[in-house]
Amino acid sequence: MLIRSFIIFIFILFFNQVSKSQFTNNEQIREKFNYEIIQLDEFIDRFNFDNDTKLLKYLAINYPDISIERKGFLITLFDNFDIDYHESLIKAFIDFVCDSANPQYLNFYDFNWYAEVNCIIEFNQQIDTGKIILKNQFNNDSSSKWVICGINSEILELPESKDSLKIITPVSHGTGFIALYDVFKDGANIQNYITADYSIDKLTYFLTLMYYHKIKLKQVNKVKYHFLQIPGWAFTIDYYNRKELNSGWLISELKRMSNGDKDKYEKEILNIHNANQIRKSKQTDK
Repeated sequence: MLIRSFIIFIFILFFNQVSKSQFTNNEQIREKFNYEIIQLDEFIDRFNFDNDTKLLKYLAINYPDISIERKGFLITLFDNFDIDYHESLIKAFIDFVCDSANPQYLNFYDFNWYAEVNCIIEFNQQIDTGKIILKNQFNNDSSSKWVICGINSEILELPESKDSLKIITPVSHGTGFIALYDVFKDGANIQNYITADYSIDKLTYFLTLMYYHKIKLKQVNKVKYHFLQIPGWAFTIDYYNRKELNSGWLISELKRMSNGDKDKYEKEILNIHNANQIRKSKQTDK
């Protein structure tokens, strides 16, 4: 009932069409085009209730007598087919975003949002699925670029040692650590020669392999985005390629999330290199 209270005429149109799997005439095709969120930039514009979005323009031309509010408009950004649809959670999020005293907006140059590229990579004749995490880096000259800030793949795990007896013995200092010559030839037991509390820096490892052309990108399977810049909240968006009006880039998951939770999310879920340090540095800059 809480979400339904937002629905006005635009959403009567929306939900009347959402179950259709075929578009039989040009008008329906045009309507589908205007409802579908084809580009990421368009998602951001719709979230911000920008009057230049194609859907608002379409509705203004075809339904000029209808008054559309941002609260209701935000509902069209959610995947209405697969999302775990907690009405109270979505209402709380929309209320927070649309607070008249402190409304929330997205900006392409925001700091805390990321692209997750699900792909297939090959290394040393092994093939595995991986996740490459990118962020939009804003430069001092007011330009920006996408940069790699995290990577996750089982290929990048150090293999278990094959022979536990292969070690740098406790008396090696007596020989000036001459055993290091053998260590450099023994990659199969590399885990025996490093400190027990060492955690591999996968991003540095990945970039080193890239530099020496040892790792290959075989295929990009899917892209999704993680938005963490709204205070107290985080959500992901995925692309839904389907014939219904509720299609394109849509919110697939919504969570309440504190700054501490976001630090943990960046580190453990996104595997972002130096996530905590980067966030603290950004907060200091503000």
